[in-house]
Amino acid sequence: MPLNSYVSLNKPLYDEESDRTLLDVIEGRVTNPEDLYISQEDLARIQTQISEVLSDLERQVLDAFMDGKSYQEIAELLGRHVKSIDNALQRVKRKLFKFREENDG
Repeated sequence: MPLNSYVSLNKPLYDEESDRTLLDVIEGRVTNPEDLYISQEDLARIQTQISEVLSDLERQVLDAFMDGKSYQEIAELLGRHVKSIDNALQRVKRKLFKFREENDG
């Protein structure tokens, strides 16, 4: 059964006349173990730096938001008002934008 319902990696992605295939997309991903390890180290470093920039509440709100929770769900989870959650996310946006500008430039 699985072999009968496979998806060809050489099939055009969008329509039959497309030059781009699923294989092209997959090849763009990092598969070298060394590169994967370095990417994980970079991610851990960035997460640590962001943790230092955000307050505990902002970190909790961001984590819940990134998990797909709504403002209402986050408010209930943290025992806060929805407006408090909105304010925290606005602060997170400002702080992360500033953090990115300081570290990219």
